[in-house]
Amino acid sequence: MQLSQRIVVVDDERSVRSGLCNLLQSEGYATQAFESAEALLADETALHDAALFIIDVELNGMSGFELFRALIERLENPPGIIISGNGDENMLWYAINLGAITFMRKPIDIDLLFEHIRLAFSSQAARQ
Repeated sequence: MQLSQRIVVVDDERSVRSGLCNLLQSEGYATQAFESAEALLADETALHDAALFIIDVELNGMSGFELFRALIERLENPPGIIISGNGDENMLWYAINLGAITFMRKPIDIDLLFEHIRLAFSSQAARQ
């Protein structure tokens, strides 16, 4: 079963990108992966087809936080989950204050990730 919501994963580590995409696809989600913020921002179709963004903080080039700010300027209330292997409570609060759904440390708690995704999609459906 393929769900209509497309999740965009932005991480410069190939193993993280492919691992997250494979995991999300195994649960029925459509995915699209990018290795940089710049690559995502250059793809207008991906920007507008995305129902959720999973963004690593530490990217080559533009940071994940800079990317999320750019998404906020282009899209209305983009749902995003910010991830990092080196995060702390300050990053959590910064991500939340930017408007992200949550901040998650790597390695990612898969059950919690899916819980956040389900909540985000159910609240999007309720607004429509």
